Amino acid sequence: MKITTLFPALAVRNYRNFWLMQWVALIGFWLQLTTQQWLVYELTDSALLLGLVSAMQFTPALLFSLFIGFWIDRHSKRLILAGTQLCYIVQAAALAVLLWTGHAAYGWILLFAFLLGSIDAVDMPARLAFMPSLVGKPQLQSAMALNSANFNITRMFGPLLAAWLLTYIDYGSMFALNALSLVPIFFTYLAMKVDEPPPVREKTGALAGIREGLAFAKDSPVIRTNLLSMAVVSGLVMNFGTYGPLFADRVLHAGIQGFGSILFAIGAGSLIGGLLSATGRKARSQRFLFVSAVTCGLCLALVSRMSLYGPALLLFAALGFFVILFLIHCNTAIQMASPSQYLGRIMSLYSFVFLGSAPFGSLFVSSVIEAAGTQDGLLAIGLLETALLVLIHIRAGRSA
Repeated sequence: MKITTLFPALAVRNYRNFWLMQWVALIGFWLQLTTQQWLVYELTDSALLLGLVSAMQFTPALLFSLFIGFWIDRHSKRLILAGTQLCYIVQAAALAVLLWTGHAAYGWILLFAFLLGSIDAVDMPARLAFMPSLVGKPQLQSAMALNSANFNITRMFGPLLAAWLLTYIDYGSMFALNALSLVPIFFTYLAMKVDEPPPVREKTGALAGIREGLAFAKDSPVIRTNLLSMAVVSGLVMNFGTYGPLFADRVLHAGIQGFGSILFAIGAGSLIGGLLSATGRKARSQRFLFVSAVTCGLCLALVSRMSLYGPALLLFAALGFFVILFLIHCNTAIQMASPSQYLGRIMSLYSFVFLGSAPFGSLFVSSVIEAAGTQDGLLAIGLLETALLVLIHIRAGRSA
């Protein structure tokens, strides 16, 4: 069997080039993210301050996403994405220079986390809205799943590579490596030839255009229910960078190597889930999405009771598996329910929920852990996620 038969999106040359260059960029992403998280933990030894960095990184999505979606619908998504890659390069290089000159202060890390989040607030909705043009809707689920597989393969090896490199090179050099890793994907976007739908040309004002997108999402049961579920999963379960270092250090007593292993386990589980999803073409039912999301909370509750290294990593792998199943099929369901003229706004709303719920979730999760302890705090978070999703599912059933 040909690989393009098994993974239909790889039959599209533009997508294939994009997917290959993303490997390099994502390795750099994980080098920077792991380095940043461990640097902050080393500087502060505080769950709350570690959570604040994540909150600062995700705050721009909360502030800007809805306006950005209106703008994305009116411009070439390919050129927007080339611009965001250039901004990522500048941000990483500037942070490297800052650290090389001896300014490794917590305040600077907060500022650069906010700048990175501002770029993310443009890049993520533009990339999601660009996918149907890149591969076509019949291959959309395969493309989203392969993106996830790419992300999670690098999640498995990137943090381990970062932990190894940090024994030989300084923090600034790690950020410089990330800047270099983004150069190939920048030129890939510039060279791409893609037939995008014509940008929206209506003379609707920004606020009126945003209201139109919000009204469409509100009136669509599929979009509304999945966005609410996404807010819960993203805000409570997916703060791996907030509770991962704490669990590795305080429960497993394994330091940065343990943190890298946790991310490796989550990435391994996510990779399996992503590859399984990439072979399919049909959208999953809402029931499937609900079960996947609820299982995420249950896995987190179970891992909170586990202090043995091996079994804990297996549970983190299960958590990664169910998280990625939910993410892929949730995003595919929302995109399939969105007409092209609203796609930028709907994907910005998706980003608003996915990234915008993270600041509150990160601070909430870190505060609960600080108050209740790492294990009891994670147990409470897992059970709360499960309860909220059950309520969303019950309400969706009543309004159907």
